[in-house]
Amino acid sequence: MREMRRWVFIYLLTGLSVLSVTFSEFRASLASGITSSIPIQAGSLKPAEMQADFDLMRKALEEAHTGLYRYSTKAEMDRSFDAQRAKLNREMTDAQFRAFLVETLAYIRCGHTSVSPSASLQTALSTVPKFPLRVRLEGTRLFVLLNHTPDNGTIIPGMEILEINGKTPGEIVGRILPKLPADGDIESGKRFHLQRNFHNFYNILVEQATEFTIKARDAAGKVITAKLPGVLDTERKDQNVVNRSANENLAKLEWSRENVSMRFLKIPEIAQIRIRGFNGRDYPPSIENSFKTLKEKGTKTLIVDLRGNGGGADMFGAMLVSYLTDKPFRYFDHINVKSLSPSFKEFSDWKTEREGELKNGVQANPKGGYLVTARLHPGVAEQPPGKYPFTGKVFVLIDGGTFSTAADFCAVIHHLKRAEFIGDETGGGYYGNNSGMQTIVTLPNSKARVTVPMYEYWNAVPGYDGKRRGTKPDHVVETKAADLLRGFDQQLDRALKLASVN
Repeated sequence: MREMRRWVFIYLLTGLSVLSVTFSEFRASLASGITSSIPIQAGSLKPAEMQADFDLMRKALEEAHTGLYRYSTKAEMDRSFDAQRAKLNREMTDAQFRAFLVETLAYIRCGHTSVSPSASLQTALSTVPKFPLRVRLEGTRLFVLLNHTPDNGTIIPGMEILEINGKTPGEIVGRILPKLPADGDIESGKRFHLQRNFHNFYNILVEQATEFTIKARDAAGKVITAKLPGVLDTERKDQNVVNRSANENLAKLEWSRENVSMRFLKIPEIAQIRIRGFNGRDYPPSIENSFKTLKEKGTKTLIVDLRGNGGGADMFGAMLVSYLTDKPFRYFDHINVKSLSPSFKEFSDWKTEREGELKNGVQANPKGGYLVTARLHPGVAEQPPGKYPFTGKVFVLIDGGTFSTAADFCAVIHHLKRAEFIGDETGGGYYGNNSGMQTIVTLPNSKARVTVPMYEYWNAVPGYDGKRRGTKPDHVVETKAADLLRGFDQQLDRALKLASVN
């Protein structure tokens, strides 16, 4: 059975569709109770209603979330749950209660555990004007990539943002970043999604403003101040004339919109394969044809680009590994399952056929719960090499958006010593994650929907020293706003230089 696993960061706070990504938060600004400045009104909830929803969520997590104690011990989670529930002593809006639930889920340290809004709250969120600039985060500094207003010409791509409504970037990042979800102690994924969705996170976690007084500095050092209107999500365009050069150069970096793309950077010696996601019926033939071409041409060096790849089908990741080795290998060491027939299924999207699949595809785990067998998931069996294995030099480009299946692939390839990694630490954990078979629990009073991952994956990668981290790059190469705006790919350039040395 092939399980789809995606990053759910965006769902956590905004109610937007999952954007190749899944991505839990809230802690600092809510520490003394829920004191949100969010004026979005989509209904209100009484303490007893929220307590009932919270108790159902906790029950579902404790019963079925197999990786609940992967990074936080049971004692730590019990204390967190108890402390959070004690805060439910006054009426809250839907938005405030959802933020509260997200705060609770953050303690699990699981990028696949999320809560999405009720339909009414999602509608309310879509009608709120938000911060009108796309930004790039460098440390705690913010730089403008695009101006999404229709015609403002004051703030242009490349400027450094010094203040937003009187708040410094350091203050803003410090308020948002600790509240974003992540596997274990990984920071790169938080930063990746903060800059990709800054307008949403600012709206929910900092303030809901409709106008923004922005102080910025241009390349010559001149400081300017401008007041920009907020922009609706449906009106967030790149047509502003100040974006013309930026758009042209950013488009150069894309070079293809296909899910799987291949090009030769030096014929026939060096090729690049870019994979946006491990999904789609075209994925298997595209991968096979690509590696067949590499074999036919006698290519010596392959650059695999997984930046921003949020994951997908488990076995598609294993398939890519198979084309980079000529020997059998293990992909998943084991997969744990805690529950075969959840007691809360009347509140969820649980399907009866799942119980049959699980009961016929697991065996008792001596440590408790169950182990998934190869009958249920082929990823736990030994994997054969691919039809056209590439045995040359391999470089893998990674960043905080490299998550889930993409992060699993990186960990296994790293363990097999088949690649050098360039860029930033992967957003997904080296040893695996919690995802796979996922159950959506709808809380009866708030109608918020909690995603409960039921599989706890452990990759076949013993001996790595970063048990709470992702795959770390052999060559750390930061992406700078200035490079993006001139169409220069710093990570790819480093790979080409390394290829020429080797």
